[in-house]
Amino acid sequence: MTDEYENTKEPKEWFCLRTQTKREHIAAAILDRLEEVEVFCPRISQVKKTRAGKKRFVEAMFPGYIFAKFQFHAHSRQVVNSQGITRMVELGERRIIPKHVIEDLKTSLLEDIIEAPDLSILPGAEIEVITGSLKGLNGRVLAQMSAQNRIQILLDFLGRDIKVSIGSNDVLLASDVD
Repeated sequence: MTDEYENTKEPKEWFCLRTQTKREHIAAAILDRLEEVEVFCPRISQVKKTRAGKKRFVEAMFPGYIFAKFQFHAHSRQVVNSQGITRMVELGERRIIPKHVIEDLKTSLLEDIIEAPDLSILPGAEIEVITGSLKGLNGRVLAQMSAQNRIQILLDFLGRDIKVSIGSNDVLLASDVD
């Protein structure tokens, strides 16, 4: 597709796009198919409590928004009319997201996903192990080891206190156990 704007050497800039609710990843995938558009859809992996226990969910870091880099005059109509996109975010005449903001965000994320530790399990919290060979044992959290998504706990095992490292998804707060 050749048009008059592609020959003007207009720079590609970053823009914030509003998406349909819970469809950020779909809108990003559709835009990513356009070779003249670069898409950034940062996501966060976080633990949420469900009826079946804790589960890790991956969701948009900015619910309802994605970022796209393209030549505004040449491609804005095509981008805004793509499936899953509802509009371009604007503040008065300002539309462009400064390049350094996106670059800083990208460098802070591995593979566009940030893994959030389970913040409900803080040191000192009373827990119950819900999986594995230690299932049913109660203990106390000593420390979070967020890099491995693990916690160190102190268990009373056969009358002795033992320190164990365990996945934070393998425990529930004692107050959450029914």
